[in-house]
Amino acid sequence: MLPKFLLYSLVALLPLQTATTSKQALNDQLFEAVRKGDVAAVTKALDSGADVNARFRYGTTALFKAAERGYAQVAKVLLDRGADVKVKDTFYGATAMSWALDNNHVDVVKLLLEKDASDVDDVLMNGVRRSNAELVKLALDNGKATAQTLTAALALSSTDEKNAAITEMLKKAGAQPPLEIDTATLQSYAGKYRGDPGPEIAVTVKEGKLFATLGRDAYQMMAIDKTTFRPIAFSGVTVTFNIEADKITGATLKDGRGTTQLKKIE
Repeated sequence: MLPKFLLYSLVALLPLQTATTSKQALNDQLFEAVRKGDVAAVTKALDSGADVNARFRYGTTALFKAAERGYAQVAKVLLDRGADVKVKDTFYGATAMSWALDNNHVDVVKLLLEKDASDVDDVLMNGVRRSNAELVKLALDNGKATAQTLTAALALSSTDEKNAAITEMLKKAGAQPPLEIDTATLQSYAGKYRGDPGPEIAVTVKEGKLFATLGRDAYQMMAIDKTTFRPIAFSGVTVTFNIEADKITGATLKDGRGTTQLKKIE
C-alpha cells in the first residue's frame, strides 16, 4: 500500500493533470474545427476555453490554417477573439498573411490587413507581381503603403503592358516614378564586387537600367538616391556604391543578415 503522504500528493495532482489534458483536447478540437471550416465548432471550442493562439506543428496557430484554406468567416472569428497575426512559424518563418497571399485568398488578406496594416507593402507588391488588381486595390485603400514601396510598385508594374490598369491605379494613389540616374553614372557602377569573406555580386547596365546579380538571379535595381539602390521586386536589400576620389572602390550590401562591405574587382 502507498504511504498516505504519497497518496495525498497523487490525488492533489489529479485535477491539475485533468485540466491540462482538457485544455490540450480543447485546443485540438479548435484546430480540427478550423481545418474543416466549421465556424460553429470553432466558436464552441473557444467558448469552452480553447486558446486562440495555441501553437501546433512548427509553431503555427489556428489562424494559419484558416488563412491557408481561405476560410474568411473562421479567420474573422479567430481575429475577433484575439488571434495574433504576427506569429511566425518555425519552419518557413511565415505568418498567416504569408499563407493567405501565397494561396490568393483575398478575403482573408483583407481581414488580416484590417487587424494589422504592417504587411501592406507586401500585399501591394504581391498584387503587382501577380497582376492582381484586387490585391493592389486592397493595399491602396488601406492607405499605409510607404512612398518607397509605391514607387517600386509603379516601376515594376510599368514593365508589363498587361498591368496598365494597375499602373493607372498606382499613379492615382500618388506613386512617383523612381529617381532617374544618367547612363554614364550607372555604367561607372558596372562590375564585380566581392566580400572578404562574403558574397559576390555582379552589376550590369542594360538599356539604361541597372541590374545586380544576387545569388543566381539578376534583379533590376531602383535608385533610392544617386548611390543607393534596391531591387524593384522586393525590399529589405540595398546596395550602396562607395566612391573615393571620384572612383568606385566598392559597395555596401545590406540585407536581413546585416551589413557586408564589398570590394570592386578590377
